Amino acid sequence: KVFFFRPGWPRRASPQCFAMSAAEARRKAPPAAVLPGLFAGVVETLAVQPLDLVKTRFQINDGANPSLLRGFKDVYREGGIFRFYRGMLPEMASTAPARTAMYAGYTWSLHALERLEGQHRPPPSWMLEQFLAGFGSGVPESVVVTPLQLVKVRLQAKEHLGRYRNALHCCWSIMRGEGVLALMTGFGSTTCRNCIFNAVYFWSQANLKASADAGLAAEDIHARGHLAAALRTSACAFMSGAFAVCFNAPFDTAKSRIQQQVPPAAGLQPKYRGTLQTLSLIRKEEGIRSLYKGFTPKMLRMASGAAVGMAVFEAAQRFAETC
Repeated sequence: KVFFFRPGWPRRASPQCFAMSAAEARRKAPPAAVLPGLFAGVVETLAVQPLDLVKTRFQINDGANPSLLRGFKDVYREGGIFRFYRGMLPEMASTAPARTAMYAGYTWSLHALERLEGQHRPPPSWMLEQFLAGFGSGVPESVVVTPLQLVKVRLQAKEHLGRYRNALHCCWSIMRGEGVLALMTGFGSTTCRNCIFNAVYFWSQANLKASADAGLAAEDIHARGHLAAALRTSACAFMSGAFAVCFNAPFDTAKSRIQQQVPPAAGLQPKYRGTLQTLSLIRKEEGIRSLYKGFTPKMLRMASGAAVGMAVFEAAQRFAETC
């Protein structure tokens, strides 16, 4: 078993921050994270899609936003309950593989960092490992998610209502009118958003779990029931998700602004051209607080999604190990 160097702090942490044997570590290798991550992404999307739509509307609005409750009422008046799930297909198509890439990338990064010991090189500290593994997981996630996030933002933007019939029509219209490479519009801001969020999220979640387990023996941790473990995971993930949003929200706003705009007429430049330029322009024209537009629905969406997704991911991993 892997035990402790410092009181209450594991020397090595799995995504669940449990002490584990070498055989258990092999079972949790990156390939084992694929199907649980896929399933977690689907469940998360279904749970938080209404918050995601309101969040996107708030971010791309360059005027004053209404309250969160008023935002929900406005969307409901547009088309009833089903309007909240507009853009759900590309969101689910992006969230499911994105979570798969995120969890697999995180697990792979942890394994890669731990292999440094076998090469007789001093490894990073346990906390730094969590941060670096989370940061690295944002890159493959961004590659997967950018085209589908572009389609989702175009479908959810008010100014594009009526322009696109559905997700497939939107995707085809973008490729035909703007070129295939246009599907990667916003890749830079998406990568910044995901890397920062994942780094802070996994780091803070590992801290919370380690603090909750401080002073407990490995046997006591494993003796907990599945419901207690799921509630602990959800609580830590909710707090970690809410905390991480404080750091990546401006990049998410920049991503939405960049992706919602269509190419201007020939000879003209788009208003938003890159991550730093977009952040600077929003701050200059609308004030620094506008970088956090849509923060409340985004925080609730990411925190709730993290709580649901991480609990489902761990439950799916346990189920896969028993099969």
